[in-house]
Amino acid sequence: MISKQGHNRPTSVKEFSIPEDYTVQRILVFVKNTLPKFETIIKQSKSSLYKEDDISKELFRYLGDIAREENLLFQFNEKKGVDFTVYVHPFQFGAQPLFMIEAKRLCKTSYDYVSGRNGGIERIKREQDDFGKHLNNGAIVGYIQDENQIYWERKINRWIDDLISRETDIVWDLKDKIVPNTPNSTYKSEHSRISKQKIEIHHFWINLN
Repeated sequence: MISKQGHNRPTSVKEFSIPEDYTVQRILVFVKNTLPKFETIIKQSKSSLYKEDDISKELFRYLGDIAREENLLFQFNEKKGVDFTVYVHPFQFGAQPLFMIEAKRLCKTSYDYVSGRNGGIERIKREQDDFGKHLNNGAIVGYIQDENQIYWERKINRWIDDLISRETDIVWDLKDKIVPNTPNSTYKSEHSRISKQKIEIHHFWINLN
């Protein structure tokens, strides 16, 4: 809820009465409960969608519709760089996003879930395109298009092990690896960033193969 404002007094982000951690938890629960329904809808539609951006556009529309239907206190907005950013609802001028969601394919022809120019985790660590620089929490949604969850858990952690063993211009360590996180998401990981502020990432995977 937003605190009452005087007619001539500008709205300040600090005047939000929702504790940020509470809002993040609500977002995590919402995403966790909503993604399986989206997975079912795609499978039932027998859609030929394969490209990451095409799937993400449908996911964006679906999440936005469900959020409005449930009168939740956040909304999804597409943004250059991060696929989705989440804001307090209703609109507040100048408000910073409370959460970010990046989406990545998990298929044998794509390696950018972790690293590379479009690497999901690496871009977060580098704060590329302001990838949630001010945030302490975020999420990556993985679209499984080949193999299964166990395969990708092992594959991603092997990629990170390889990065740990190499000399790179950003620090990779064991905390970058994904670990099971049943209460809130499929997996979670913790990452250092160039600003030295750590961020916790929740990983939600849906099976689209």
